[in-house]
Amino acid sequence: MRKAPTIILGCLFLPALGFAQSAFNGTWRPDPQKPAHEKPEVIVLTHGDYECQSCTPPYKVKADGHDQPVAGNPYFDSIMITVIDDRTVAKTAKRGGTVSVYSKETVAADGAAKIEVQTLIGMAPAPIELTAKFARVSAGAAGTHPISGTWQMTEMDVSNHAEDTTFKVSGGALSMTDRMGRSFTAKFDGTQAPYQGSDEFDHVSLKLIDERTIEESDLKNGKVAKISRWALAPDGRTIHARFDDTHGHIQEQDGHKVQ
Repeated sequence: MRKAPTIILGCLFLPALGFAQSAFNGTWRPDPQKPAHEKPEVIVLTHGDYECQSCTPPYKVKADGHDQPVAGNPYFDSIMITVIDDRTVAKTAKRGGTVSVYSKETVAADGAAKIEVQTLIGMAPAPIELTAKFARVSAGAAGTHPISGTWQMTEMDVSNHAEDTTFKVSGGALSMTDRMGRSFTAKFDGTQAPYQGSDEFDHVSLKLIDERTIEESDLKNGKVAKISRWALAPDGRTIHARFDDTHGHIQEQDGHKVQ
């Protein structure tokens, strides 16, 4: 199980100064991500046991369709592994007896790829659906289930569009709301404003770089936790985002206007 991705289009526009209507106004949707630094996933399913060697922490449980205790994971304390057929495995993770994640993994007929669809429950007002695509790096040992082996993620998408984000510029301020239940209204003068509905951040400040670029600093307990830079393309329909978590981990993603 993976944590829901933190690459969220949470502040995607900048007012076009001098114009009555900002080109950034509207609803934006992040494009599928192409993970560049995701570590390979290593799975072994054999003799009724399921082992995730690459998980943090690693775990090994019975694949018998019943809840099994898992220690040390902050997101779930039990997991149920159900082998549906010779190419499909379902996983149901719970915390305190309540389902937090349900996923289904399906290996392609040729064994070279797989798709995992995760449904995350309780992290937002509505469930979040993630679809991840993987390419096989190496096969599992002879006699193991085809899901066994080493897999590299090649694409991740919020497939039910739970990250759709709406922006409005008015009075020198940007208002953001999204389907994850997050929102803020902040002026473009660098002053801090409350960030609502987020466990990661409690305040935000905005700075104009130029008429098509904005820099957003997200804070937690008075310290900057992430710096994002948003650059609007000339077509006014696409945008490029660069995320710096201030610990040397930088990610980039594009988005497009849907309304």
